[in-house]
Amino acid sequence: MLLTKGLILSEENVTNLEFIQKQISIIISLLAFVLLMLLGISDLFLGMSPVIIWVKIGLSFPFIIAYFFVSKYGRVQLALNVLLVLAHVVICFNFFYNDGNDGPTIYAFFLMLVVSSLLIQGWLKGVWFIGSLSMFFFLFYAESQGYIQVEQHYKGAQNQFIDHAITIMWISMFVFTVLHFFIKSYQNQSQLLNKIKQRQEESLEEVKMLNDQKNKLIALLSHDLKNPIGMLHTTLGLVDKDAFEPGEMEQILRNLKGQSFHLNKVLNNTLSWVMTELEDTPIQLHQISLKELTQEMREMMLVQAQEKNQSIETSIEGDDRNISLEINEIKIILKNLLDNAIKFSPLNSTINLDLKIIEERLSWKVCNKGVTISMAEQKELFSFRARTSYGTKKEKGTGVGLPLCKRIADKINFDLKYSSSGEGHNCFKLSKKLG
Repeated sequence: MLLTKGLILSEENVTNLEFIQKQISIIISLLAFVLLMLLGISDLFLGMSPVIIWVKIGLSFPFIIAYFFVSKYGRVQLALNVLLVLAHVVICFNFFYNDGNDGPTIYAFFLMLVVSSLLIQGWLKGVWFIGSLSMFFFLFYAESQGYIQVEQHYKGAQNQFIDHAITIMWISMFVFTVLHFFIKSYQNQSQLLNKIKQRQEESLEEVKMLNDQKNKLIALLSHDLKNPIGMLHTTLGLVDKDAFEPGEMEQILRNLKGQSFHLNKVLNNTLSWVMTELEDTPIQLHQISLKELTQEMREMMLVQAQEKNQSIETSIEGDDRNISLEINEIKIILKNLLDNAIKFSPLNSTINLDLKIIEERLSWKVCNKGVTISMAEQKELFSFRARTSYGTKKEKGTGVGLPLCKRIADKINFDLKYSSSGEGHNCFKLSKKLG
């Protein structure tokens, strides 16, 4: 746990090579301390020179000091270079007092090359590589030529084997542990980077989708607003020039009224859509009677229905309740559903707005007579698409209403579904489980 605790990568440090090297440097300092202590103790039992025994044990303490120093203050490269100097001092003593070419010094040089290659940065990496090799060749060549003398402590081949075996075992464990943590940190880094990449791709896809929706919405608004505004501008210009007869003015005003109604609906739906897309917008709950809310929606849409000689009938099943609901969002949905029912219903027809409160389930159902929606169109009924539709009196639709309703319903955890009776009846049901 002590070794692995510092190597836990997060998204903040996953790309920080210095952080990874710092953690591995901490591990190496601790392992080097343990290794030198064990090698010193093993040399004691093997009858090696007291000098090399105490040098190994003594120089193990700077490594444990470096462990705490790097853990607290960092300064990894400074600590590593100082420790490498001390390690080479130990290697020199080990060469002179532990049988020179016959001793296990060559393994220590290999270890230094591993450490310097993994952890030293910049031009000093090359310096340590060349320096370690030069020191190795100088000591081994000098002994072979008789330029230096080393102490011989092996009492035989078995004693030499034990010393080499112990050294190989501890250094192999050291190298294995360091490489294991280095590779493990790299694997963790790769996994985190893949997760970050995947999340970025998902975010990019979402941004692309929102951008497409924005472009469709802009195209839709340009199409639906350009003609009415242009007609309004032209008509007002003609009125200003007294180009119409009194009888014509009445027809012009009726047309302008219809255009203004369409413009108002486009702008209201657009505003509602934008507010829905702002997911940080808080939902406000209000206490209200379900019966009163249903009657309010009927009265709100009744004038529009009466222009086509239509009636809106309400029915309530279950006991009325006063509960906290997302009133503004529910009104937008019911208004759009009733508006659609009015638009696509024949003249002199009846539209039904039914409220059902059964146990812990609440639902509104808006039903109207008219041409039912085909199965192919039902699949994309709530998908945002730039499309224009016309009602039974040539009322122009914006294509935003139903996708808007679905988006708002999902946001407030309501379920919105379409169904048809097969007898020329269309029904939209808005429901939610209470409690």
